[in-house]
Amino acid sequence: MSLSINLGRLSGLVLPRLPEIKVRLSIPNPFGSTTSTPSTPSTRVLSPELQQRLQDYLDNRSVEESFFIDNGLLKAVPKKKVSHQRKRTKQLKSTLKQLPILHHLNRCPSCGHTKRANTLCMHCVSQIKNVWKEDLRLKNGGSGDVIEQELDPIDKKILYPGKKQSEYEEALEKKDYIDRRTRTLPISRK
Repeated sequence: MSLSINLGRLSGLVLPRLPEIKVRLSIPNPFGSTTSTPSTPSTRVLSPELQQRLQDYLDNRSVEESFFIDNGLLKAVPKKKVSHQRKRTKQLKSTLKQLPILHHLNRCPSCGHTKRANTLCMHCVSQIKNVWKEDLRLKNGGSGDVIEQELDPIDKKILYPGKKQSEYEEALEKKDYIDRRTRTLPISRK
């Protein structure tokens, strides 16, 4: 539904009913016929001054006043979830912000997996990595973990300096500055 219909319904609920006001402008007909006299008592001819003021108001009325009320357009809100196909076509259409389609794909000559041209096959790389890990495990005597050497405390401070705390930060860590409420005495139940 359009916004103007919805606003009309809301105004009918909120505002009290007012009697209809009918205004008839007597504008001369360019085709030569004269203005007819009003036949009903509810319509009457306005004074020339009032006609002129009303006509000026209608001519000089800004477009912004009535744009959101009587344009019949809805705000742009999605009605349904965008489908996967439509989303992919948006992403892959010919614009500067598209996802590039990879045309330089090959098969690895050793294992047959798909890979980019002029690069190493990631499947083969992972296999080589596993072989090296196995060799390292056998060299270390069966344990798969890498043996780390013990460092002197001086070497540790040089290699891993860490964060040096100021006296103020050390005092904050002690938390002696926080006032704590004394605990109540335990109640013995009889």
